[in-house]
Amino acid sequence: MDVNKTLLGGSDAFLVAEAWSQTEVARLPARTLAYIGDGVYELNLRLSHVRKGIDGAGRLHDSLVELVSSTAQARVFELIFPELPESDQELVKNWRNAKTPSRYGSGTRAEYARATALEAWVGYLFLTGQNDRLRALMSVAAGLNEE
Repeated sequence: MDVNKTLLGGSDAFLVAEAWSQTEVARLPARTLAYIGDGVYELNLRLSHVRKGIDGAGRLHDSLVELVSSTAQARVFELIFPELPESDQELVKNWRNAKTPSRYGSGTRAEYARATALEAWVGYLFLTGQNDRLRALMSVAAGLNEE
């Protein structure tokens, strides 16, 4: 049975039952925030792909792998970072400068650091209930990924 995926309603927003304290979330380790942010980022892009009609598990996976790479996420970081308020830039800089593992996948160490900062930012926005800002960031990511 064919499904018209353009008619799928719902939301790409992921909501926590109760927003966490910004102060407490900012104290979490960068890699912990990135762990949460990675899941939110990828699930958002997965839903976007399904809605666009990309079908088949292999095609879905292959189309997404490149979008969630450290290189692609570093590009999104470069777009959003200059637009952040100074206080938010300080948080993101701290996350970018967090210790990186000795193995960091494809891309460069600098790309991995920026990707980790982006994922931490996504995790921070998600956990603190800043849904409008999270949607705006994901819109930038989706737009860049469509180029």
